[in-house]
Amino acid sequence: MNSLNNNPMDRKLVIMSAVFLSAIGAMFYNLLPMFLGVAQDYRELDNQSIGLLSSMFFAGYTLTTSTAFFWIRRVNWKIVTLLALIIGSMALILAGFSRSFTVLMICIFIAGGAFSTVYGIGATALGDTGNPARWFGLKISAEAMLGAVLLFLLPGTLISSFGFKGMMIGMVVAVLVLAPVLSWLPETGHTGHEQEDGGADIAPGLQVAIWIALFAVTVFLFSATMIWAFVERLASTAGFEPVLVGKVLSLTLVFAVIGSMAAVVIGDRFGSGKPLAAATVLFLLALGLLSGTTTVTDYAIGACLLTTAIGLGITYVITIVADLDMDGRYVVLTVPAIGIGVMTAPAVGGMLTASQDYSTILMVGGGSVILSLAAGLFALARGLPAVREAEKT
Repeated sequence: MNSLNNNPMDRKLVIMSAVFLSAIGAMFYNLLPMFLGVAQDYRELDNQSIGLLSSMFFAGYTLTTSTAFFWIRRVNWKIVTLLALIIGSMALILAGFSRSFTVLMICIFIAGGAFSTVYGIGATALGDTGNPARWFGLKISAEAMLGAVLLFLLPGTLISSFGFKGMMIGMVVAVLVLAPVLSWLPETGHTGHEQEDGGADIAPGLQVAIWIALFAVTVFLFSATMIWAFVERLASTAGFEPVLVGKVLSLTLVFAVIGSMAAVVIGDRFGSGKPLAAATVLFLLALGLLSGTTTVTDYAIGACLLTTAIGLGITYVITIVADLDMDGRYVVLTVPAIGIGVMTAPAVGGMLTASQDYSTILMVGGGSVILSLAAGLFALARGLPAVREAEKT
């Protein structure tokens, strides 16, 4: 680990810049339920269309993050981030004023690529610090808090006045408010060690375990995103008042912060498997409450349990990959693994809810999170013995 004196990435302003830029990059994901609801209400789209629309964003996200390995160490971070912020903001504005569904999809796709660039650079900068686990926890909390603020403010202000345009404008305003932190971002990172030509040899059995762990990441994010994307529609179907639902959703992101901060506090005290199992149980309890919700109180409790489980679970399902990755070549693959999960989830969710019946999506979400837990535990059982044996030699 690099010391504070030797690592320029440990400067407080650098860390804060990376944290807030990551929050900008994750803004769309945290506003996803509201985005889908507002798009449906003001653009008269069916569930399949809004599911496809959000999947276009994450298609752009996944395409960019899948190639980041090849360019993220070779470009000027300040220039690329500035360009991405400009392109992403322009795409959102054009999407807000466009009446063509095709143009809307193209703009959302471009925005996905732009904001994932900002997110990837922010996350890489934090990964270069001397204590990345601590700052990743702060990053996740900042992402959720920005989403909570916007979910609380936008429904009764810009959305009520301007509809879908208002939401797009609100997101761009958030970008403009936070963009000045870019001045604190360095032009490049600091890995703190020499890159190895090939890395350590990993036994075939351990490689299989790592790929299973990456599968667990994809499935967990698929399940979490599918339910999160349509949690606002559950409230709408139940007849709850939109502004009140917006406030509940903003509260849920506070609980996402609690889940992520719990992971920071727990650390590796209980390994990765047990905390992931706890998150899975919370997730299933949340689905039970949401499936039979008749009051705003039940809905709020279920939604808050859901985001707590997501905040806790994401941390540990990714940590499983890190536990098994002996030479650091595979952890970077968690980024496109996440992208695949969040890209496919809204489209599948839209198809499953085409009839406005949400029972199927809840069952698929529950089954998927159980599958993710099973895959993660299997990967640990298969891979950890090989890691421990390698550490002895």
